[in-house]
Amino acid sequence: MKVVSRVVRARKRSHNTPLALAGLGTLAVLASVSGGSSRPVDAATVDASSELAVPLGDDAAEGIRSVDFADVAQPGSACSDGLRFTPPGKIPVAEGSSQVLDLGQLTQLQVDAAVAYGDVDGDGAEDAVVHVICSYGANGAAHSVHVWSLDGDRLRHVAGLDEAPGEGELAPAVQEVAVEDGAVNVVWSHYAEGDSNCCPSGQTSVTYELADDELEAVGRPVTSSVES
Repeated sequence: MKVVSRVVRARKRSHNTPLALAGLGTLAVLASVSGGSSRPVDAATVDASSELAVPLGDDAAEGIRSVDFADVAQPGSACSDGLRFTPPGKIPVAEGSSQVLDLGQLTQLQVDAAVAYGDVDGDGAEDAVVHVICSYGANGAAHSVHVWSLDGDRLRHVAGLDEAPGEGELAPAVQEVAVEDGAVNVVWSHYAEGDSNCCPSGQTSVTYELADDELEAVGRPVTSSVES
């Protein structure tokens, strides 16, 4: 039986984030925190304290679907390209956004409101696949995808991915995320030669499976033209 989650669709976001006074305090705190980064992102990039107790309330029967990821701290490595200091282990978010993390580059992390669900780790329970965007500079943005699981009331970061297929001057963005038969399918934007930053002419679909706490690409990426 084929099981397909609902699709995550990336939302357009502005890179010109207003400076908040609270960002000054956040910068001072984050600058003092030491954390590593790696690609692909793995569970080790988030320290043990990220296995958070989550208040499930009256929606506990819904399992991980009852978790509001707009208020769940995300791996600091998701913003490694947009920070001029070592990323922290975690980046707190509230209502889907972090505070400004780097005042010089206007770096800010945002969590896509839509979440894909499915059993990625094979334990019989649904996991959540969350799309995260870290915007920085005038046009810079880094997209990553993260798998979370729920064990009782403990939320755990299982694995993450921030490497898009192919190489080029323009970084691909996540367009869609879905879970199908335990695999994570990600549709990335694809830039052909001469494409402008706003308007990639293609898209590349890649399927990933969880292996040793990492999302590994399986099969061949499929690139197609964007429908007009």
